[in-house]
Amino acid sequence: MKNKIFSLFIIIPITIGTVSSLVLAQTRNNDALLMTIGNDKITVGEFVSVYKKNNSKESTLDKKALEEYLNLYTVFRLKVKEAREMGIDTTKAFKDELTGYRKTLSAPYLTEKDAIDNLVKEAYDRMQWDVRTSHILVKVDAGASDQDTMDAYTRMSIIRDFLAGKGNPAAFKKYEAMVKANLKISKLSPPADTLAAFNKLNPLRAMFKLKGHDFVSVAKAVSEHASKSSGGDLGYLTGLAGMGYPYEYENAAYKAKQGEVYGPVRTAMGYHLIVVTDKRQHKELHLAHVMLLFRKNMSHEDSVKMKMKIDSISMSLKKGQPFEDLVKRYSDHKETIKKGGDIGWVAFSSNYPNEFKDAAFSLKDNGFISDPVKTRFGWHIIKRLGERGLPPFDSLKSDLKVKVQKDTRSSVAKEMLLSKLKTQYAFKEDIKARNEFYKAVDSTLFTGKWKAEKASSMTKPMFWVLGNPYTQQGFAKHMEKNQRGGGQKNASKIINSSYKQFTEETLLATKETHLEQDFPEFKTLMDEYRDGILLFNLTDQKVWSKAIKDTSGAKEYYEKNKNHFMWEDRLDASVYTCRDEKNADKVRKMIKGNKSDKEILSALNKDTVINVSIESKTFLKGDNAMLDKTGWNPGTTVNETVKNKVVFANIRKIVKPTPKTYMEARGLVTSEYQTWLEKNWIDSLKQKYPVTIDKKVLDSIQ
Repeated sequence: MKNKIFSLFIIIPITIGTVSSLVLAQTRNNDALLMTIGNDKITVGEFVSVYKKNNSKESTLDKKALEEYLNLYTVFRLKVKEAREMGIDTTKAFKDELTGYRKTLSAPYLTEKDAIDNLVKEAYDRMQWDVRTSHILVKVDAGASDQDTMDAYTRMSIIRDFLAGKGNPAAFKKYEAMVKANLKISKLSPPADTLAAFNKLNPLRAMFKLKGHDFVSVAKAVSEHASKSSGGDLGYLTGLAGMGYPYEYENAAYKAKQGEVYGPVRTAMGYHLIVVTDKRQHKELHLAHVMLLFRKNMSHEDSVKMKMKIDSISMSLKKGQPFEDLVKRYSDHKETIKKGGDIGWVAFSSNYPNEFKDAAFSLKDNGFISDPVKTRFGWHIIKRLGERGLPPFDSLKSDLKVKVQKDTRSSVAKEMLLSKLKTQYAFKEDIKARNEFYKAVDSTLFTGKWKAEKASSMTKPMFWVLGNPYTQQGFAKHMEKNQRGGGQKNASKIINSSYKQFTEETLLATKETHLEQDFPEFKTLMDEYRDGILLFNLTDQKVWSKAIKDTSGAKEYYEKNKNHFMWEDRLDASVYTCRDEKNADKVRKMIKGNKSDKEILSALNKDTVINVSIESKTFLKGDNAMLDKTGWNPGTTVNETVKNKVVFANIRKIVKPTPKTYMEARGLVTSEYQTWLEKNWIDSLKQKYPVTIDKKVLDSIQ
């Protein structure tokens, strides 16, 4: 599914002034007609509702802010109206996409359909695999405002597109403008605001300067998690024993295909992009170790002595001295000394340094002992004592159930919700009608081959929801569709269980269809998503994709606006890197003799011997520090020694500003062309759908 859900807020930036609930409470008449767009009427209440949602509540409303926001809102309504007039909201693709979003959005309003036992089994199945992941995090608190959430999501979208090789400078420029507008950045801005803008924008700038799009480099540039220093690597997680990973993150880790970027995934920490870097069958090792513990402020001499000591212990072990004896004599790990160094069972997901785990899991058999291993805690020598896989499900089930019930994955109590729904939807049932169904089944039910036609004569209502009857025929079809063969041989139990499932699914389905009616905020959210998808699809068609695909139009725009895409002053020069002073002198003489760079290379470089290399081009300010130091004065510069080579330059002339070629300016041309296309499109929409604003009503909002 394409991620278009925030398009509404991208195109109506949350950038204009702020509003307090007190001021808005003073609005004179929410039903007053504020504006018309074509034949669409927009009231004060409608506009104020959107304004409140997209602005914080920290300062008062002013006339200028209101008018500027009204302009943005007008453009938004024009685009959505055009999309609806074109019938985009009637297409199958649109409906399927909106249905997908609805399913996601409705989840918080509904109980988990899997019971605790299913969650326990899910946890156990996941625990059979150790999954190593790396991630990129953009932080945003779970209870963050819409604006902060939108900000984080937009950043993550830009990062995700860059990883996919679709880096879009135009999207970054739009985001940069949004950040500066939100924070009201100017020369007079307080340092805190300037720093906040810098912290959001600078990592993205650094990302766009990367030569590649690999996950590790991007994580180091933009991730807001401590793991950025290691390219986002978080090590291994193992199902419910995931070392504190959020459940949403765990879900993604087990769904993602190895090597593919998955996400963004929202957790309480923020938005994540996740890559599975390794997946292996779970196993645990029983280990013991000798440990020499690093101490604070150790001198270099102390470190050398400690290394000699661990090497000596290792040598003693190789000569056959008992491991337990050396533990007692030398180990600094007090907790394990009396146990012969025994540290218990260790898994890939255990909270031990990666160096320690890598060394331990490389030991091929019980009794094997590692060479000295260095971690951030000290030096270790590891002995493998035993190996085991995941214990049988039945032996872990009780412990896992306790953990699942305490875990966030079971935060919604399914049965409590169902009980509430039965009251809310006037649920009543005829148990006799259910019991009559016992006569309609035979042994085929036990093999999963029972057919609903065997109950074709049964038509009584079994229960009612909101006065609507659900009959024995409906139940028969449900049971045929959901029956399972094997296991249970008690027909009444199978029917009762299937009946319970049927009633629960009916109640939940009823709730799902009534979400808009029961939760006005859900209806508002769905309307926003609907408009957001419309807005994205049409703007992509009219502006974004068109600007990229319409190369002839972009080239025509470039030809008419070449003065927008100028080079700065550049320097026509050659930089010579010579093997030694002797070769540098030869180069200088050839320059005086008006020899070309090609002739110089041909004369001085023979076979595999490179006596000189030349970088010849037009340089911009900042391209070459040595050239910048010269003040760009024509002539040859003095020799400099760089990495044992002799370097100097021949500055020929300053090249005055000239237009860039189309290919040189393509990215900027595309961005400007998009802006031009959008402006013309909006102008045409205003002609097609005349906009009328009642100034008196607008003033009444002040």
